[in-house]
Amino acid sequence: MAKQRFVFPEIKPQPQPGLRGAAIVASSLLAILVDGSSTAIINTGLPYLQGITAATPDEGSWIVTSFNATYYAFILLSPWLMATLGRKRLLVGALLGFSGLSLVLALTSDYKTYIVLRALQGACLGCVFVPAVITFFTSLSPAAIAFAPPVFILFALSGSTIGTVIGAYVADEFGGNVVFIPGGVATAITATLVFFAVNTKDKNQRLPFDSVGVALSILTFGSLQYLSNEGSRRNWFDDSGIVAGSAVFVLAAFAFVSYELFLARNPHVDFRMFAKYRNLLVGAAINILNGAVGYSITLFVTYLEVSIDATATLAGAIVLIRLATYVVGLFTAFFLARTKTLDIRVVVIIGALGSALGLVGFANSMTTTADAGTFVGLSLFFGFFFSMLSQPIGSLVVGSMPLTELAAGVAIYKLTSPLGLMIATGAVQTVLDHRTAIVRSNLAAGIVPSRAIVHQYIANHGAAGLSALVATQAQTLAFSFAMVLFALALLPIAGIVFFVKIPKPA
Repeated sequence: MAKQRFVFPEIKPQPQPGLRGAAIVASSLLAILVDGSSTAIINTGLPYLQGITAATPDEGSWIVTSFNATYYAFILLSPWLMATLGRKRLLVGALLGFSGLSLVLALTSDYKTYIVLRALQGACLGCVFVPAVITFFTSLSPAAIAFAPPVFILFALSGSTIGTVIGAYVADEFGGNVVFIPGGVATAITATLVFFAVNTKDKNQRLPFDSVGVALSILTFGSLQYLSNEGSRRNWFDDSGIVAGSAVFVLAAFAFVSYELFLARNPHVDFRMFAKYRNLLVGAAINILNGAVGYSITLFVTYLEVSIDATATLAGAIVLIRLATYVVGLFTAFFLARTKTLDIRVVVIIGALGSALGLVGFANSMTTTADAGTFVGLSLFFGFFFSMLSQPIGSLVVGSMPLTELAAGVAIYKLTSPLGLMIATGAVQTVLDHRTAIVRSNLAAGIVPSRAIVHQYIANHGAAGLSALVATQAQTLAFSFAMVLFALALLPIAGIVFFVKIPKPA
């Protein structure tokens, strides 16, 4: 086994006073927000992008896969890049790179060019989150840093929600490649603010590049994203492409973890951190479940558009209103735990159970006769408890690691949520498809043309109208069933959270 040397960027607290400190904090938070929202904006407009590039359904999924493969891989690589380039250079360069590539993509319609540019775009955005988080926490004064966790979680949690709304509006109003413009403009503004505000001078290190590990990580995440996108659509192992993709994922994931643990002389990922820091392991498990539940947003928006004919903009607005209770829920959880009113584990359990109850409420309200207003109260209810669930775990993970290893730990923790999302996308979509088919078959079996009400409906709307009604009802019931599954996925958190290590008061 090779003697390994792990790379940790040099991180020191550098509290910044006055306007400069405020500007650094603002630029860091904006970068965190841009990281979450830019991806969601583009994903919302994906159907338009497929049309512009004349991509088939098989080709269209690579617009997402090429981006996410490098995005996830470069999140893990970003601590190494921080150590090599420094936080400011990495953050400004990554933001400007994403902005420039977004503008080029807005003017491009060639499919092959799209795939290459999307891969480069993912690599740039993957380098944003970790240096932004480190800059945020190290620039605060000792008095302010105690209150930083809920603010940080709020911006990290809100990005995808805001991105979904912006993407839906832009896609509705303008369509096409215009979905690249908001993210491109936001990252350019953020890069400018970081350039003028941040004054950190990190010590740059000359470090060997872990080329094999990075290549294996891109292959691992790319193959997993491919399975997530295509598995259900291709009926999984009935398709030779899915069989090959599964084999690639298993072999690549095993090789990646094994290489980083035992063979690499200069690994860029320290998987041993899971053994060293219990809260990272427990937090990762909970964050995977939270990430899986995050797919419920996509299904909810799809339900609004398919079952009750809501526009993408209206569907996004219904999701957006939960931000109001994100703020309340986050700070409620923070003060309950900080003042010792409730044990932090109890706060997490309340958040998990409340979120599960909210998802059951969504399931019970999903009908073909509901309207968008039906879900306003439920969105606020779910937002409150889901934010209560999210805030304490991130604080425990960040607070359990020394500053020297914080960048590496944040990179690993950040990746667990999209890992859950990818798993849920493939699994839940498969369940949804099968459930829709079963319910549709059962509904169709109960329709007897000789019945007066059925005969009258066919006379008014035709056989095609009746078939469409059955299909919509079947899909709506399947959406409802999926929401119950999401609720069940949150229940294990009530047991997992008892394994966290509560830090002793300083």
